Amino acid sequence: MSEQAAVRAAGAADVEAAVAIWTLSHVVRRNGRPLPEAHIQLARRRMSAPGALLLLARCPAGAESEVRIDSAADVVTTAADVADTAADVAGADVTADPGDDSVADRAAAPGVVVGTILGVQGLDQDGAGPPVPGLLHLSLLSVAPDRWGQRIGRLLVDEVLDRASARGFEQAQLWTHADNLRANRLYKAIGFRRSGRVRIDDWGELLVHYRRPVRI
Repeated sequence: MSEQAAVRAAGAADVEAAVAIWTLSHVVRRNGRPLPEAHIQLARRRMSAPGALLLLARCPAGAESEVRIDSAADVVTTAADVADTAADVAGADVTADPGDDSVADRAAAPGVVVGTILGVQGLDQDGAGPPVPGLLHLSLLSVAPDRWGQRIGRLLVDEVLDRASARGFEQAQLWTHADNLRANRLYKAIGFRRSGRVRIDDWGELLVHYRRPVRI
């Protein structure tokens, strides 16, 4: 249940667990097709970038996820175990003040990682241009497959928007796969609306763009 998960800011030591959850969720959503190593490395670099706001959802002691992953290397075995349960998963960059809340969060964050999200300062020209003042870009939203449907994705999005609001962000944006029905339902339910923009990702799959005010 979602009440068993707590969302906290991540630190450098948490990046591998976040990468592993992201990798596993995409492997399962893609029916066991492995991700290129270059994609995994890119996700790791983005999560590790200075100023990135990386959040983790953890289950407290006694309520651990059945899928325990400590590194992306574990995904090859674990994905095969859970591939039969494949379904769409919420699939999502906030310049944070890195000092104010992450230390306290990590100190109070026992348990196993079951979800992650990344927020960074939004850039113009789909990341190739200069920063857009007030724009938060969300990405890499992922939930452990055995936790899909437990509102953990919503907890992660709500928390990153709250933290972004405290830092003065006014608008949020993200891209998600058009055929990821679970993700699209989630974003619409919490106030995101399609902008009409679309593009094709590196796998030849259609992405759709969403926006909403950080505070609604």
